[in-house]
Amino acid sequence: MARSVATQEKSAAPAHPLTELPSFRPDTPGVPGEDAILAFERDGVVCLREAFPPEWVDAVSRGMDIAQGGEHRPGFAFTIAEPGEPGYFFYDTFMYQRIGEFERFYRESPAPDLAMNILRSKSIIFYFDFMLVKEPGTSAKTPWHYDEAYWPISGSQMCNLWMVVEPTPVETTLRFLRGSHRWKRNYRLMSFDPRVDYPDPPDDPPVPDWDAEPGDHEIVYAPLEPGDCVIFHNRTHHSAPGNSLRAQRRRALATHWIGDDIRFNNKPHTLDPPHRAGLTHGGSMECRLFPRVR
Repeated sequence: MARSVATQEKSAAPAHPLTELPSFRPDTPGVPGEDAILAFERDGVVCLREAFPPEWVDAVSRGMDIAQGGEHRPGFAFTIAEPGEPGYFFYDTFMYQRIGEFERFYRESPAPDLAMNILRSKSIIFYFDFMLVKEPGTSAKTPWHYDEAYWPISGSQMCNLWMVVEPTPVETTLRFLRGSHRWKRNYRLMSFDPRVDYPDPPDDPPVPDWDAEPGDHEIVYAPLEPGDCVIFHNRTHHSAPGNSLRAQRRRALATHWIGDDIRFNNKPHTLDPPHRAGLTHGGSMECRLFPRVR
């Protein structure tokens, strides 16, 4: 697996042109229109403009400053930096457990209603948050992967809501493999650090580098402004380039959401959640660690 991840990191120029996603605006706060929901179901990803008002963008930005500047918990926060580069890739997770801005975001922002409506779910459970920062001048690529490979779940009503607090142009924004959420083939979880592999990886093949892989697949993206977001399915393949911009960092908050049909699947080779006390195979994911919000 380490060799496969490194191949993604060092791939040649993309063999596939990028296609910009259509974008939509919520009908009202937290309520996407039917056209946006249909786009999510068709493509496995949808772009929503002005989904979060400035006060929520500011709150998330403050929370990120606290997380990045505070004490980093082993096993939760990581920094990936290449020797000689001015920038680095930093990520942290489960911030809501210690930083009030992130707790309020999952409870009070438009995020839970957006996720619930996009999934056509009657309820929504908050799974966890994930902060990703790419400072200017880092080559660290987010490898092609899909979220379900990391998670002990079964079912289809689960999504990732990815919002930004600074302008995120085509050079640094996420890329998606359109329609890959419908694929039945499983791939293994991919390490975000090309120098460190996960121990005892599963027998599933590594995710190909879709930027360079031949074929008729379509790679799509959405440049984002503060308050915009993309929402994508838990099996949608996605990736992101490094940050080659000289003065603009890229900070994003990913929040993960569980709908009606998701059940705990105690399969091996998963990373999240780190604690599974009280969860029963085939049962609900709702617990103290993963609260029901709606």
